[in-house]
Amino acid sequence: MISDINEQAREDIFYDTLKGVLLYHNTLSEYPLHWHNEVELILIVSGTLNIKFHNDTQSMICCNPGDIVLIAPGTLHEYLSDTPGGEKLILLFDIGGYSQVSSLVPLLKTLPPYVHIKQNEYPLEDARLQNYFWEIDRLYGESDEFLHISVYSLVTLILAQIGSMHPNDVTSGVVNDDPQRKNIDKLVSVTNYIDSHRSDDLSVEQLAEIAGFSKFHFERLFKSYMGISCYQYITKRRVLMAQELLGDTDLSVMDIAMQSGFFSLSTFNRVFKDTNGCSPTEYRKLYRAGADLKS
Repeated sequence: MISDINEQAREDIFYDTLKGVLLYHNTLSEYPLHWHNEVELILIVSGTLNIKFHNDTQSMICCNPGDIVLIAPGTLHEYLSDTPGGEKLILLFDIGGYSQVSSLVPLLKTLPPYVHIKQNEYPLEDARLQNYFWEIDRLYGESDEFLHISVYSLVTLILAQIGSMHPNDVTSGVVNDDPQRKNIDKLVSVTNYIDSHRSDDLSVEQLAEIAGFSKFHFERLFKSYMGISCYQYITKRRVLMAQELLGDTDLSVMDIAMQSGFFSLSTFNRVFKDTNGCSPTEYRKLYRAGADLKS
């Protein structure tokens, strides 16, 4: 996975089982500086783990077995371990890509770059959160669509639980003069805006203004950090929204095209087929045929 980190330290997350959710057991003792648009949740299973944050003056935390860490989108961090081989259960969640929990986006913005929940300080809350983690781990490999909904619900419960705790050991001094940090913050704000306004007629000029850059500088910066152009990113997020609507609703293809930000049915059909290798109608039939086979 380290090879998926670009020169601007951004890590591309590839989802293998569920859209917008990635869960895996990790035993790497070290992991280089990186950031991503996803919320990262870590449960320390064994060993200890030091996490260094490059956007905070108090930039190192030491995590023990049972501890849980939430890392907000856009937070630069790296793993350093004193005990090689320690196990971590890592969960990454794309809140912007899953419209049912999009209301969490503004709430998560109120959280600091990271939250460290120590088992010895919050034993009851930590035990409840660990149960959520292990239940997700149990359900993660299942193919049943109803169980997928359970996984999303459990992730939402974890985020809501952590958000409501307001732990007292969170970051207190954010570095504001780091150019890379500023650029990441602005780009994360732009991507959050795109996810919340995918059905609008978005323009690069408008997004550049939100970021506070000229159009030329914004386009260059976006591609450098995100690995794709701003237009490609918008299209990708719109197609993901269309996939969700095709699978989970009975809306017409035209209505889905409009709700996903495509104002031409022919453009929507062409872009969708280029991305998925099938038309929207074929995608819906394949999705539902698969769901029928699983039931």
